[in-house]
Amino acid sequence: MPHNARNYLVIEEPNLEEVAIKMNELRKTHVMVLYLSCEVDYRGRAASKLSLGDRLLMTKPDGTLIIHERVKREPVNWQPPGSLLYCTVKADELIIRSIRRSPWEEIIVRSPHVYVFLAALSGKGVFRLWGSEDEMVQEVFRKPRLIEEGFKPLKKEVRTPYGTIDLLGEDSKGNLVVLEFKRSTAQLSGVSQLKRYVDYMSHRYENVRGILVAPDITSSALRLLKEYGFEYRKLRPPRPGLKEK
Repeated sequence: MPHNARNYLVIEEPNLEEVAIKMNELRKTHVMVLYLSCEVDYRGRAASKLSLGDRLLMTKPDGTLIIHERVKREPVNWQPPGSLLYCTVKADELIIRSIRRSPWEEIIVRSPHVYVFLAALSGKGVFRLWGSEDEMVQEVFRKPRLIEEGFKPLKKEVRTPYGTIDLLGEDSKGNLVVLEFKRSTAQLSGVSQLKRYVDYMSHRYENVRGILVAPDITSSALRLLKEYGFEYRKLRPPRPGLKEK
């Protein structure tokens, strides 16, 4: 049953062909949200498969694709802006393909049943966040000595099968350095996250260091950090209007 308004369209229990047509038609203009039963395959620098289950899928006009389950704030699968979206119906399944060209990555969603389809025109405001982890990374790019003398930042937001590395760098001896940033007190979860990234990069590089960067750290997290042979750097998020002399 469709519900129409000037800025949005909602269809309950839509026909799969109808969903494919609407997604192809509105993909560059509307935010679309589907509550659906689906399985998901990912292929690219790694590979994964998500078994059949009920999930929320969202696409945005910039090419972003996000798939959420019922727990955690992070999506279980996602593609960044600039990805290309294609929708078809084959063998009574809705097929949604999202392709990232460089580096090449592909997510294929197969759905036998869409419960609700929503397409909405969404506005764009001016958003400014102070004290974010991204600002901390930018601060290190401007002043690498905040980490240590001779440190050279190389690349931020490096995707892995285990999440996105905040920053990769190189120390004065040429060793690869993996940095995980936290804008508030670092917990055990941050240490575990860093370890996953270091382990992943260690399969590709020799002598990989791990550094957790945060304004503070719990005693238990610091103990675990040292057990793994990682390091801690104290750094507060930059404040608006304050510059180091």
